[in-house]
Amino acid sequence: MRKIFTFLFALVCVGTYLHYVQGWDWARARRDPAVTHFFPEDASATTTPIGERGTGTHWETVAPMPFPRAEFGAAVLGNTIYVVGGIDGFFRTLSSAMAYDIGADAWRSIPRLPQAVHHPAVVSDGKKIYVIGGLTGLASRHIDDVYAYDPEKDAWEQLGRLNDFRGAAAAAALDGTVYVMGGVTTAGADDAIEYFDPARGGWNGLKSMPTQRAYLAAAAAGGKIFALGGRRGSVAKSLGASEAYDPKRQAWETAPDMAFPRSGHAAAALGGAAYVLGGESKQGNVAEIEVLDAKKMSWSTLALPMLSARHGHAAVAWKNRIYAIGGGRRPGFSVSDLNEVLIIAE
Repeated sequence: MRKIFTFLFALVCVGTYLHYVQGWDWARARRDPAVTHFFPEDASATTTPIGERGTGTHWETVAPMPFPRAEFGAAVLGNTIYVVGGIDGFFRTLSSAMAYDIGADAWRSIPRLPQAVHHPAVVSDGKKIYVIGGLTGLASRHIDDVYAYDPEKDAWEQLGRLNDFRGAAAAAALDGTVYVMGGVTTAGADDAIEYFDPARGGWNGLKSMPTQRAYLAAAAAGGKIFALGGRRGSVAKSLGASEAYDPKRQAWETAPDMAFPRSGHAAAALGGAAYVLGGESKQGNVAEIEVLDAKKMSWSTLALPMLSARHGHAAVAWKNRIYAIGGGRRPGFSVSDLNEVLIIAE
């Protein structure tokens, strides 16, 4: 009897893992498609040539990542999106990095990051890709390492370390300067903001954010750096708080809160506005997309939600598009290889 009970318990554990993490749909006895199609009548297609479908602001699907991942970072440089680190479906912290050629709609591998990391802050200054801090391993050990990838050299280099060990922070670049803010340190959710000083190869602290938080998002728009959402503690304590740092005045100002508190979300700047996509809250994954007008300091909500609501994903803006990549389709731990693009009507 004990052997039968042990077997059944193991079977339930495996089934739970396959369903909630790997995405198996037991009703159809197969794994969920790698891509959720906007046009069900063409479910056999895995990509949609940009511009061939839909009018106005709409979603399209493009080539999925070669491997599912969540809690990674991404940034765009030129016509290429770079994806770094994260966690795979077997709870492994990743050092692998991928490059997505937007024009070719194709992925390729680039050299691995020297340090396996999840929840890093990733950003581009227009010349290099920066991977800042993060967590590593099942114990989510905080790190202060900073790396830069040079596409011309196709190589990583280590830069000056952060002033503290931090993960689940957010980064943005403005006028060629890289900023990182918030995150979780050994003391908990943090309010620090630092910028990279190339002259001395290190990080300088600035006036702290008004709100301590981790698992936030950041975007640079209208000459300011915006810290958006996040949480202190559990997902149930997700925030709608939005604050803007003005580098010229070296001061913070408070913006209106988001209508949908969230953490583990992503943000991208486009056309003088910050777009906030996905994340999770105590109600589950958030599908709504909120837009902050940097000049008016006011929020609006797009009528069109995310095609696939996710958290732990990345959002990258390129021309009139925002790419929503990877992340978990279910609350808690899950991964995906999704690559969906929101086309903003001009």
